[in-house]
Amino acid sequence: MAGLRSVVQTTLERVKNDRKTKLKYGAFLLLFLSLIFSLGGSPLLFFGWIALGVMGVLLLYKFLERYFFVVLWLAGIYLLVCLGCMIMFHIAEVTGNWFLTVLGLSMLMGAFMGGLLLIYFTKEKRDRIALEGPRVNIGLFSAGIVAFGVFSFWSMIGFIRWAEGNQSYPWIFRTIYFLSETIVIMMLIYLTGFMEDRLVIPSMTKVTDEGFLKNLFNNITGARSVFRSLPEMEKKELICPVCTKPLKRQIRNCPSCDSPRYFYWCVRSEEYFIRCPNCMKLTPVGRVRCIECSMRMSNSIRCSKCRTVNSVRDWVLIN
Repeated sequence: MAGLRSVVQTTLERVKNDRKTKLKYGAFLLLFLSLIFSLGGSPLLFFGWIALGVMGVLLLYKFLERYFFVVLWLAGIYLLVCLGCMIMFHIAEVTGNWFLTVLGLSMLMGAFMGGLLLIYFTKEKRDRIALEGPRVNIGLFSAGIVAFGVFSFWSMIGFIRWAEGNQSYPWIFRTIYFLSETIVIMMLIYLTGFMEDRLVIPSMTKVTDEGFLKNLFNNITGARSVFRSLPEMEKKELICPVCTKPLKRQIRNCPSCDSPRYFYWCVRSEEYFIRCPNCMKLTPVGRVRCIECSMRMSNSIRCSKCRTVNSVRDWVLIN
């Protein structure tokens, strides 16, 4: 119970202090309320279902500055699953047309291929970021994409059988639809939040000089930050935020698996610096709060390869 209480308190603190966390949890709440409204049959509930869903997607758009296109990607997978199930398990059964069965199965295979392509894209993005920062494990992310597709399938099956209304216990299929759709929403928030929070290149900046049409496209899809490797930016990143003296980049090895991680060393203050996970600015290792955004910092570091948690002292001194 004490561990659960600590997790809840940490979550509430993040929601209170971090605008992006507020947007993420707000999007989940609106999408979940939209799901509840979809269980009704009146025109008013139908309007609430659509309105709350659109509001949830808009909050996701505000939250996702780099990866909103992943929402569109997942929406495409979900749409293919819905159409494939509708054609294969309803229209084809009513008409008895084998071609429609093949068409529905083809759409389901297209959704499967879309999930594989998203995993491949994420792996390529992860490997690119690992050249400049820590390597991020995407095993749970890949499992989340599989779960998104599987529960989208069961959600649509439950919806179709519930809508047909010719079963002895229609509430069973309504329950399958509700629970599966809840997991789909959770996976949507997790997958997009994972990419926005974890797959961040340190030198990501706002789009300013891509041209009007490309800027417009980036703003629509959510890719409102791009990778830069400008000399002036690299020079600015190597400046100590405490004493404004140049920083040296050093590699420290994980105390458990010996995998490398970059730290910045200030000769004058004799302190190591790492990037704050909230604002991505450099802050001294071992400080209770980030010197830039005041986000509470942990006194331990998790290795991105072996996932072992070691104290900051072990990282920077025992090497």
